[in-house]
Amino acid sequence: MGSDGSVGDKLADQWRMMCPEHHHQLRDQQGPTVYCKRCNCAYRYADLVDKRETQPFAVVGRRD
Repeated sequence: MGSDGSVGDKLADQWRMMCPEHHHQLRDQQGPTVYCKRCNCAYRYADLVDKRETQPFAVVGRRD
């Protein structure tokens, strides 16, 4: 993950952080992990996906 803010700050933007299974229902456990309500599992900060750092998967209306 990038260095533009703490994990807690990033989690405050609910759209931004995802677990490896692409769920957004994350709760910071005030340590090196977050709990995903959908997976019923904890993940390390390093395993989270920051949508700001990823490329979009689909481009609508683009023709080559």
